[in-house]
Amino acid sequence: MNKTRLVREILVTMVTCLAIFHACKSIYGSIEHQFFLHKQTIALKAGHSQAQEVNKELREGLSNYRSSSGIERLARERLNLSGADEIIVRISK
Repeated sequence: MNKTRLVREILVTMVTCLAIFHACKSIYGSIEHQFFLHKQTIALKAGHSQAQEVNKELREGLSNYRSSSGIERLARERLNLSGADEIIVRISK
């Protein structure tokens, strides 16, 4: 009887140690995952602010092209168009 009790206590102790090990491993994994998510949040916020800046610049560019002089500038710069009494001279490098 004494021997079976000792074996039972050793078995219970081993199972308890295994459970504690797995609990600690889960806690560590959870903390590590939280750090990873925190870094991703920071990167996403930085990307979001950059996207907002780009959107702001694009909106300003669109408002510049809504006027007739802006449309003319767009035609000259992007489409290589000229006025009625102008000649386009291209110089390549």
